[in-house]
Amino acid sequence: MSDLRPTQTDPASASRRRFLKVAGAGVAGGSLLTMLDARKAPAQIKGSTLRILTWSHYIPAYDVWFDKFAAQWGDQNGVKVRVDHIPHLEIPARMAAEYAAGSGHDLILNNSTILARLYYKSLVDMTDIFDQLGKKYGGWIPAAKSPIEVDGRIYGIPMYYILLPMIWRKDLFEASGLKPPDTWELARVAGRTLKAKGNPTGMAFSHCNDANLNWRSLMFSFGATETDPSGDNPTIDSKEMREALRFAKAMFDEGMTPEVFSWDDASDNRFLASGIACWILDAISAYRTTESTNPAVFKNTYLALEPAGPGGKRVSVCAPIVFLGWKFSKNQQAAKEFMVHLVDNDKEGMIQSTGYNMPFLNDNAKKPMPILGTDPKMQVLQDFPKIIAFFGYPGPYSPQIQEVASLFVLPDIFTRVARGTSADDAVKWGVGEYRRIFAKHKRA
Repeated sequence: MSDLRPTQTDPASASRRRFLKVAGAGVAGGSLLTMLDARKAPAQIKGSTLRILTWSHYIPAYDVWFDKFAAQWGDQNGVKVRVDHIPHLEIPARMAAEYAAGSGHDLILNNSTILARLYYKSLVDMTDIFDQLGKKYGGWIPAAKSPIEVDGRIYGIPMYYILLPMIWRKDLFEASGLKPPDTWELARVAGRTLKAKGNPTGMAFSHCNDANLNWRSLMFSFGATETDPSGDNPTIDSKEMREALRFAKAMFDEGMTPEVFSWDDASDNRFLASGIACWILDAISAYRTTESTNPAVFKNTYLALEPAGPGGKRVSVCAPIVFLGWKFSKNQQAAKEFMVHLVDNDKEGMIQSTGYNMPFLNDNAKKPMPILGTDPKMQVLQDFPKIIAFFGYPGPYSPQIQEVASLFVLPDIFTRVARGTSADDAVKWGVGEYRRIFAKHKRA
């Protein structure tokens, strides 16, 4: 926060001096040295333009802060900054268009669908910044490299990730004598019990990010995996996967309504805010939306960890948010300068997002976290870094898995079972899709 307050010292210069102090004289690597040398002469970026493409955040106040923050940085460094916001599902198509044209934005924020491994040959190597920011802030959480590392090099800077905790109605549970939804079985019982009283549950069986995230969380908590640790081989053909599918089918039949087949990423937000839902699994934007639109429901809405599977395992699949930069960008130096400044103000970003943006850096993940550490109902979110994972678990977020996620293969497997296909047949179909995609990438 202090970095944002006006002082007689140029904040950007102060930030650079702090970075240089931590980086130390022993830092090697041509790209970092080039960047540091450039920082001694910031006039080199003066007069340039930095074009940033980002998503329209679910916390609109964060976008207001980010745009102002970027503009202030630009004013302090003599850089004209242009920030474009588009829906997150449109970012892959925009990246494909810019790749084909060989021109576009200097920085592109990827949301959930991380395209670093698909385009890495055309992206700026960020290993120098990644390593030094890690040293400065106590290292990155273990999952940070998964979406952006290729052959030991880093092709993006993780900014934050989005949690999807259990969001449940304490008043409805207590009125029916139900235990808090600490396990998937307890969540299923609650859906079955409360649907009969007019308060069903819901998880999206559709082509949206929530479906990609939530069904993976459930299957991983049941002990199923998506690939082996190498990431080269899909592993969904397992008894644990079939168990997860049969459980999801029962949870749909007993506690949901058919509307979940057409849900988008905001449907469960509206479902909770309406006062109908007994529980949902979603980002805290749903919790915040309810706070502003239905205070009576919000008063009785609580947050909890990812439910545990039959063996007590908890795995929460989160949406990673990372910045990538094109090699064909004519302003790579300003892009790196801006990213370092943004990470230096990571805690302020978490505050402005009202706790939505979770930190990738260990020092920023220490308790108490901003917002979360002071809100009794949100404090449990501080324990999520221990259980988070990304697509492909326990393997990396590979190009193959990126394509599987983009085509919503995994949600389609669950949807087929919910609509009546047997678990065996759904897995057989899914294995065929995974093998086809993996073989295509192997040939490439």
